[in-house]
Amino acid sequence: MALTKEQTATYIENLKEFKAYIEELKKDVSFYKFQMKKNTNKAMDPYYQLALVLNSIKLINTCIGINEVSLITRNLKAEDYLNTARKEVYSVLSAMEKVVGNDHENGLDENRELLDSIAEINPLQRLHFLKSFRKTVNTLIDAYGQGSKWRWSWPEIYFKLAVLAKNFFDFRAFERENDLDNPYFYVRKEHYNLIVELANFTAQEYRTKFDLSTNDTGDLKKSVAMLEMNRKIFQITGNRDDLDKTKTLIESLNNKIDMIENDKANPKKKKK
Repeated sequence: MALTKEQTATYIENLKEFKAYIEELKKDVSFYKFQMKKNTNKAMDPYYQLALVLNSIKLINTCIGINEVSLITRNLKAEDYLNTARKEVYSVLSAMEKVVGNDHENGLDENRELLDSIAEINPLQRLHFLKSFRKTVNTLIDAYGQGSKWRWSWPEIYFKLAVLAKNFFDFRAFERENDLDNPYFYVRKEHYNLIVELANFTAQEYRTKFDLSTNDTGDLKKSVAMLEMNRKIFQITGNRDDLDKTKTLIESLNNKIDMIENDKANPKKKKK
């Protein structure tokens, strides 16, 4: 059904305020980048990166807001703004990798130097950031809908988000200050649970991608990588039941990967 002139005019009118806000965000980005370049104290760079990241999240939420207005006024998705938001999610994740690293395979304290460089960001602020960003990502994915052509790119975003949650967490402080008298006891517990939840969710997303789309063992290996991250966490924190369950699941997936890859490498043997 063609859009009426009234629908188009209403959408354009509502868009003005959003566009003006986006221009303000762009000015802020230019300002932060200029200040970061001018500043000789490199210890401040992670904080400037965080300022840019928060600005990007505002842009993502603005684009999502424009899509909602488009649905209300035109009954159409604002695909161009959704795509801008999707690309900006990757920008946030890339910027945060500069702040806390992107390692998920080694020990839980491998990014100690990076964590020490953002000591001014307290545990509550870290948790709030992660929860807010996760909510933004979920809202964006919901806005695209189930039938989106980007459906199978979401596991990659969740993978990076789970790694970010892990690398933003101070496991050393978690072990050292793990008592009820510590003001951040419950905050750290919630952050810890968020890491585990995100990793498990991402592992399941990659298994679903394998089953419904790719049949590529690379996706199963990504699933295993998330479970391995949790295994290391459970091993350090002494959660025996979760550790045993995770080890069993990892073993099962690795066996499945080996079987599939062996069948592909020896097709004649499979026929026999």
